[in-house]
Amino acid sequence: MKLEAPANSNYAATIVVVRSINELANCDNVVGVPMFGFQAIVGKDTKVGDIGVLFPAESQLSDEFAHANNLYRHAEKNADVTQSGYIEDNRRVKAMKFRGHQSDSLLMPLSSLAYLGINLDELNPGDQFDTINGHEICRKYLVKQPGVQRVDKNVNKTFKRVESKFMPEHYDTDNYFRNSYVVDGNKDIIVTQKLHGTSIRIGNTIVKRKLGWRDRLAQRFGVKVAETEFDHVFGSRKVIKDVNNPNQDHFYSHDLWSEVGSKIADRVPENFILYGEVIGYTKDGNPIQKNYTYDQEPGTNELYIYRVAVITNQGRLIDLSWDAVKAFCNEAGLKHVPELWRGKHAEFNASEWIDFQLAQFFPQAVPLHMNKKFVDEGVCVRVDGMAPYILKAKSPIFLRHESAMLDEEAVDVEAEGSLV
Repeated sequence: MKLEAPANSNYAATIVVVRSINELANCDNVVGVPMFGFQAIVGKDTKVGDIGVLFPAESQLSDEFAHANNLYRHAEKNADVTQSGYIEDNRRVKAMKFRGHQSDSLLMPLSSLAYLGINLDELNPGDQFDTINGHEICRKYLVKQPGVQRVDKNVNKTFKRVESKFMPEHYDTDNYFRNSYVVDGNKDIIVTQKLHGTSIRIGNTIVKRKLGWRDRLAQRFGVKVAETEFDHVFGSRKVIKDVNNPNQDHFYSHDLWSEVGSKIADRVPENFILYGEVIGYTKDGNPIQKNYTYDQEPGTNELYIYRVAVITNQGRLIDLSWDAVKAFCNEAGLKHVPELWRGKHAEFNASEWIDFQLAQFFPQAVPLHMNKKFVDEGVCVRVDGMAPYILKAKSPIFLRHESAMLDEEAVDVEAEGSLV
């Protein structure tokens, strides 16, 4: 049996053991199973010690999995058309309230994978996957993007200045509740506010020069010609924008990332890459994230840095420590994400840091707004080392907000910036 490393561990399936069960008020036939900061609503016959497959909120089940397990609400899509499930046609695992109780994951019995014809005894608690033996099980749910997606027949001939190794993406931050065991209790941690906007990369990095005919002629005569140079390059989490390359196509209506990056480009030294979050609005007044515009005036935004790294001429990334990140930002006149607390990991209880507005208790936190319906996305827990290890603890209330936005099929600036 082949388990492939998941594309995104935050939306992967996990083999789990039921460790505890929550009795739920006003629910006679179901109980709650808490797991990794989530809660799955399951049948009352579930027992401590049962082994199952956990799918987190906003993962998307594969059609094959939903079909084989008769999960579709529309029975004609199920293997047994006489059975009707509770999953909509988009196969999303949603975060919601069920009779007043948190419900933001799906726990299926281990036998739900039997249709694959595999030996279920080979699966062990802790296994994470999104495919088994080439069969997709789940993936991150994404709203279908509007607009035209083009494929240029000459894409391989188009001159690209930026190699990804000189402008690397920020790594995915894993779920704290799922991975907190990795961090020793005696380790020093830094807790920062997790802002909900759009990710940005701002680099002063190595790019290829487009050689002119004089350069190519000189090379023919053995003259050494510089083939690279430094330039400022901007990008979203997934896409390098590179507005200084006239040959690069862009498929987004508003290049917020280049706009924000160009404002501070002169403060980024050569070989440096800054990673941050932009919150507020686009210049045309649209919110970057609906209901999460913080203290920004319409048409304005603010950049908060959470990571600074040096990229060597060989493409190796070396991170600054958190204290060095703060010192760099202070010297450059930039804002960094608010630090809320630091101490030993054993003294930190993530459940006490979520489901409220942080600015109510931490004056350094970026305030949301007076509507108490909305809470901060959560916090990030950072452990410094040769490379920082960062985990995110998200609020279940915030997860339900994310689900509501996906219900509306709201396309945010973060999603638009990932169009390729």
